[in-house]
Amino acid sequence: MLVEILLILLTLFLGVYYWITKHYGYFKANGLAESPGSFPFGSEHMWQMMTRKISAIGCFIELIKKFPDDKLFGVYNFGQRSIVVNDMELAKRILIKDADHFIDRPAVDTEGATKEGDKIFALFLTNLKGEQWKKMRNLVSPVFTSGKLKMMVPHIEKCADNLDAVFASAAETGEILEAKDVFGKFTLDAIATSGFGIESNSFKNPDSIFRKTALRMVRAEGYGSIMDIPKFIFLFVFPKLARSLGVSIFPAGTSEFFAKILRQTVEERRKSGARRNDIIDLLLDEINKGNEDSKPDEDKDDTDVQLALISNAIIFFFAGFDTSSLTLATVIFSFMQKPSIQEKARQEILDVVGDSKTITAEHLKDLKYLENVINEALRFYGITSNLQRICNKDYKVPDSDFTIIKGMTINVETSGLAEECFFNPSELDPDNFDPSNNPNKFGFSGFGQGPRNCIGMRYAYIALKMALVKTLTKYKVVKC
Repeated sequence: MLVEILLILLTLFLGVYYWITKHYGYFKANGLAESPGSFPFGSEHMWQMMTRKISAIGCFIELIKKFPDDKLFGVYNFGQRSIVVNDMELAKRILIKDADHFIDRPAVDTEGATKEGDKIFALFLTNLKGEQWKKMRNLVSPVFTSGKLKMMVPHIEKCADNLDAVFASAAETGEILEAKDVFGKFTLDAIATSGFGIESNSFKNPDSIFRKTALRMVRAEGYGSIMDIPKFIFLFVFPKLARSLGVSIFPAGTSEFFAKILRQTVEERRKSGARRNDIIDLLLDEINKGNEDSKPDEDKDDTDVQLALISNAIIFFFAGFDTSSLTLATVIFSFMQKPSIQEKARQEILDVVGDSKTITAEHLKDLKYLENVINEALRFYGITSNLQRICNKDYKVPDSDFTIIKGMTINVETSGLAEECFFNPSELDPDNFDPSNNPNKFGFSGFGQGPRNCIGMRYAYIALKMALVKTLTKYKVVKC
């Protein structure tokens, strides 16, 4: 019996070994530079990431320095072949000019999903591909125009006003505040009111079921599990097997909780006709407009339409909550590293806002230096320097004999383009984004590039600027 078990285990090991290593050496054999792969993790960056020597966010930053003369090179993520692009013109082709070859992003396969949470995730804008993505993007894009978002500013300001009480108390008592925690409560409240029609105060009610469920959903610190990363890798590599075993992308009950809230809110508004000019209202407007424009005999699945609304409201939260609080914390860190930046940003706020008792969309739009500060903090600290795409049809690389084959993952690492794009790339300097210094914003990936850039970028700037205005107008942030 023991021999049979050992033979089975050996067979399984050899099968996994073959599956992971079968493509190793592919790039070298096809005339492209590569970071060699080794079992089980693949190339050097994967070994460093899996052994927790580097973060997943910055896994290519050091690797590209080993290929200074190569426009692109190959890497292996476990057994997956991937390309890393380190050339401005090729990056522009992939993300913009020839984007029709690279329109999709890496995503978990959700085909055949039966759980509501998995169905909602399948309709996330970030998870959709091809024509499905184009259709959903066209539906959602009108919601995030400057004119529509302008109506949400009062809701966001009301949430930002809660920061004042927290800062006033800390200034009086000398309490040390953790920036990501403080701004996490603000961003949660802002998204709750803008996306879910719920007015909450996470500073007064930090243990509310809405906040706790939200933190569970994004697996915030203290709410995640050591098994989250292995589960995600399992879902990504073996999606159908994972689903058959009951593994889901969301923690149990979280997406269902928010879906129930959204359904109740939509039903109440349809009955009462009440409006708040938030994401729900604007999405309903676009859905109703689409129904009016459709042909009378065209089949409409109300369940799919409702799921589309729910999924877009949830991704608005899922994609914006943690990223916004992290960005604000990073900006605060930059203020402490260079106090002169903080002083200049404060002076701009005083000049633009003056004695106005309310912050308007026009005020926020005119805070140009503050926007440069946000962009520079994201650029310099490398929070998002890698843009990923999937090749959806074979693409011959210009001026090269190499062809990127369908299904291959492309990584555009913008940190390697900084020298070409900014006048002072090695320093934390908001003037890197000043128009007078001719910045090439293609070297900045904070909100993506090309047709699949971040649809919520305008909302993000409104929320980020609002929080910083309320912070800097009356207070000075210092190191503890």
